[in-house]
Amino acid sequence: KEKFIKSYFDSEEGIGYNFGRLSIASCDYSTEYYTYVDENDETLDSFDISHDEKSVFPMVRQAKEYADITLFASPWSPPSYMKTNNHRIGGHLKKEYYGLWAKYFKKYIESCKEKGIDIWAVTMQNEPRHHQVWESCLYTAEEEAEFLGYIGKELEGTGVKIICYDHCRERIIDRSDVIFGSVNGKYCDGTANHWYSGDHFGELKAYYAKYPDKISIASEGCCAFNGKGITFEYDLSFAQKYAHDLCGCFNNGLNYYCDWNLLLDENSGPSHNREARPCSADAPVYYIKDKDELVYKLSYYYIGHFSKFVKKGAKVVATSAFSTNVETVAFKNPDGTIVCVLLNRNQNDITCIVNNKRNILEVPLKANSIKTIVIE
Repeated sequence: KEKFIKSYFDSEEGIGYNFGRLSIASCDYSTEYYTYVDENDETLDSFDISHDEKSVFPMVRQAKEYADITLFASPWSPPSYMKTNNHRIGGHLKKEYYGLWAKYFKKYIESCKEKGIDIWAVTMQNEPRHHQVWESCLYTAEEEAEFLGYIGKELEGTGVKIICYDHCRERIIDRSDVIFGSVNGKYCDGTANHWYSGDHFGELKAYYAKYPDKISIASEGCCAFNGKGITFEYDLSFAQKYAHDLCGCFNNGLNYYCDWNLLLDENSGPSHNREARPCSADAPVYYIKDKDELVYKLSYYYIGHFSKFVKKGAKVVATSAFSTNVETVAFKNPDGTIVCVLLNRNQNDITCIVNNKRNILEVPLKANSIKTIVIE
């Protein structure tokens, strides 16, 4: 456990993560279904967050020993009795429960704080456009804008930010226009997005141009493969996918970036209700229980080229390139250092000439490699 925590959150021995996501009650990679209230509780008097004290909160506390972590939280579904289909899979939130569900959010935030866990932001619903085969809940843009009024009033004065949408990038502008243009738009601090429908960096760029003062979070991304277990067949392509996405997102106005699962076991779990899907999500690190061994995938190191060197509060600085053979993004850290990541996804070795204010550096890039330059 100590090695795993250090690998991610220690800035010297690990790759310096300082941003993370919690699920509000269970998600598809939880060990089981669970919520924090008894069925049909109309008062939330039964609200009890002790389930997360078994594993989730101890891990967060351990990680906080190594990093100043900013945490946001997302629900996969309200309790069954609050939904139109009386089930945590699919359905919509009943209108008569908008107020109670908003109070549930506040109780979650308050309960976390009592446990020493500060929640910086909440997203209103994970993947509000999809009826998944696991915990899920559908919202139209108009429904999300309406519910925003309830959660906005409930969390007013708490300092907790409210993030809308939290789904694939190609609809960011469509959803944002409805939400920010609504009477409740003032309560929304930004949007979150996933990469599953493709890059859509142009959507991020358009969002940043149209709503420059609003937060933009890549809240989830993972690579999928058919089968279960640990595979190295796609190791390079998965790692390059992360680096490509990190470059593209931050060059187009993104503020925060979050991976999906930090760790999976040798069976691509724990998870439930995923049997209907033949594919599994990959993770940068796996744990093999029988061997008591951590397995590090190439994606762990590729992500580390960003997370280890780009510090909290860094600003993206402009870059331009002679060709698309090398993908790049650069940042200026609060201490003034410049971090430039260079990604070569080609089969050929390349020599780059990096010019920073007339300081010239020749950088060899091997085929299918990534390199980070730190300019003091």
